[in-house]
Amino acid sequence: MPAGKRGRPSAATAGPQDESAAGPGPGSTASGIVALHRSRMFDWKPSAVVAIAPCPGAPLFAVGYECGRLELWDMLQLVCTQTVIGPPLELTSLAWALDTVSNTWRTFAAFLDGTLAEVVWRQGAVAHSQDSYGGVVWSLVASPASVVKPGFAHVLAAACDDGSVRLFGCEGGEPGLVLERVLARLEGRLLCATWHAGGTALAVAGSKGNIHVLDAVTGHERVRITAAAATMRPVTVWRLLSLPDGTLVSGDSDGAVQMWDSRFGTLLHRFTQHKADVLALAATEDGSCVFAAGVDSQVAQFARVTGGGGGGVFSRAETWTYTHYKRPHTHDVRALGVLPLGADRGAVLLSGGVDAQLIAYPAQAFLHEHPSRLSKCPQRPICQATVGAPAAPSRLLVAQQDTLDVWQLASASSAAAAAGAAVRHHEQGPEGEPLELLTAPRHLARIKVKGARVAAAAMSPSGAFVACSTPLGTRAYRLESAAAASAAAPAVTRLKLASAAASEAAVAVAATDSHLVLALHNGSLLSCELPSGAVAARAPVRPVSPAEADWSADAQAWRNHCPPAASLVASADGSLLAAVGCHGISLHRLPGLEPHGRLLRADGAFTAVAFSHDGRLIAATTSACQLLLWDTVDCRQVQWCLDNAEAATAAIARLPGAPTAISFNPAAAGASAAAAAAPAAAYRVVVNSNGGMVHFDLSRPVAETYLTGKEARRQRRRPVPVEDRPESRGSNGRVIRTAHPAVWVGHVGPAELLLLEKPWEKVLAELPPPLYLHRYGN
Repeated sequence: MPAGKRGRPSAATAGPQDESAAGPGPGSTASGIVALHRSRMFDWKPSAVVAIAPCPGAPLFAVGYECGRLELWDMLQLVCTQTVIGPPLELTSLAWALDTVSNTWRTFAAFLDGTLAEVVWRQGAVAHSQDSYGGVVWSLVASPASVVKPGFAHVLAAACDDGSVRLFGCEGGEPGLVLERVLARLEGRLLCATWHAGGTALAVAGSKGNIHVLDAVTGHERVRITAAAATMRPVTVWRLLSLPDGTLVSGDSDGAVQMWDSRFGTLLHRFTQHKADVLALAATEDGSCVFAAGVDSQVAQFARVTGGGGGGVFSRAETWTYTHYKRPHTHDVRALGVLPLGADRGAVLLSGGVDAQLIAYPAQAFLHEHPSRLSKCPQRPICQATVGAPAAPSRLLVAQQDTLDVWQLASASSAAAAAGAAVRHHEQGPEGEPLELLTAPRHLARIKVKGARVAAAAMSPSGAFVACSTPLGTRAYRLESAAAASAAAPAVTRLKLASAAASEAAVAVAATDSHLVLALHNGSLLSCELPSGAVAARAPVRPVSPAEADWSADAQAWRNHCPPAASLVASADGSLLAAVGCHGISLHRLPGLEPHGRLLRADGAFTAVAFSHDGRLIAATTSACQLLLWDTVDCRQVQWCLDNAEAATAAIARLPGAPTAISFNPAAAGASAAAAAAPAAAYRVVVNSNGGMVHFDLSRPVAETYLTGKEARRQRRRPVPVEDRPESRGSNGRVIRTAHPAVWVGHVGPAELLLLEKPWEKVLAELPPPLYLHRYGN
């Protein structure tokens, strides 16, 4: 069924117990999760990975998707630190260039309409677009950083659709690229390019099946190589690679990976392990290993080995051999990249393809270790839900690509009553028992954004206002209230915002029931009244000291490419706003945006931030699986967080992937005198990742009994994971894993939790079918 609820036992079904007497088992603690909505009714269609560009000067890599979306990943933290929505065009290539004035690395992208643009991660935008004057740029490659002289431009070569090789310069301190000259014009479409011989030559190839080695200064052709095995059957060369010793590697439409001697144009080795086109190539820094992938979805490794040539003058001491392959992708692999992490960490091979998955392999241990998937939910849609009431059911906002969908969630029979009856008849309680649905979910509205894609979206706590930001500007909508039992959909009205807000392509947005807040490209904040749209307040970037902005270490390199306000979170009561960015979390009072307290910091990147329902606490998770809690009154960490830091981190670390969302139970937490004396006394938090969730009761210490993992090892049967055992139910810090990707988890009531999930098989079914299917046994 599209949506439903499942019941769990709650402390409401058991009498009050002393904290010390609470133990594992149903009803032993106030778990706070009585009914679980499990919904699959939303749309989720990720786009294909078309480009992977490792940063030469930091442990970062950029990923480009077919839909124009770009992501920046930190390989040390294994998290996506920044997302930029580009134009609604297919991206064709990515490259990094060195700014010799600021000594920073900049990213440039090529698109299917023949334009080149700079990806300004710091502003969350694709800017400074210009025409290539040669049609589509199928390959954009930067010259080696070692040949870039201080004060001079870093040169990028573009292989164009009209057969020309054009050189662009990245001038230090100047935005965008500058066309320097046309190096050469060749026959056919040029599909790939690579710098060769230490930057003094350029190798290009394309649809005619010829590999041209050009002088990088004069443009004269040094060598021409015919890549086809037979002259009667021309091939298309999809990818070229140059190794440090001068060897050229090509991948073509015959599925062949060929090694060439670039001095004489002679073929050294030809491998035909691939059954279809080879679309991507990558190599380690020393050139000892080459990786190839393509339409047949396998990632193959070719290694240089020492041969036994007999010691003659013409003997070759080294040769190439095919070692093995891996097939973690289900569809065509369109991009490969090798990211060096230093001598102590080695290098990482990265692959991406039509199945939208990003896979990481240890380059030096490719044969001995399994690849790992970086995200179980690639390109998750933007999700937000409201807390329901008897007269106003919960609403859900799902935003992806150019569409905003608003749903009204289903309602069910009393979960507490069902749990109480089941506990009296079942020893372990009713966990997993379905509840009867009283009303079905309803699709209230679908808003299509013309000419752009949604970069950020938010919904007010009441569900009356919806706002989104696109590269063309910011839009706000009002959903006219309708009776809960009425079958009529609410009317959607677009609000007129002030020109200062409507024309701004905001990095992030947040909405309360009275105001809309935007994070602008320069890091400042802008507040508008709702529904009038008038500007209410502005706030500049909070200043930091030079010592606080020193991000030269590799572990802090991601901060140089992160905006000061990459995401915004507003409290449910509309009194506080949290701006999360490169400096940390800055708090502001609404609606005037006055700074509140100090900057809240952590060693790693913040992955999720949330306020408690009364605005008394703010919680954040980091890439290191830490759970941090501050009191918003004095901006100090609550004592529960300090006492349970190690246990909470251990519980969150059991989830697959980094934490992606936090949700506070919306039950009244500060009503009692005990809660006023101890800020964390009656709060409950759920932390989720793409593979499950963890529940914490902040009034009790985290249980460590089932997290130690000290079960007996000498068993013939596979032991049941400790978090899945019945005795772990009700324990504080329980880990609940999901069988399918958990796109989003959040509270929609004091005793109700919403889980948005979708089987990955259904997501794959909506993608284009693989061009080549591997049939086992053939």
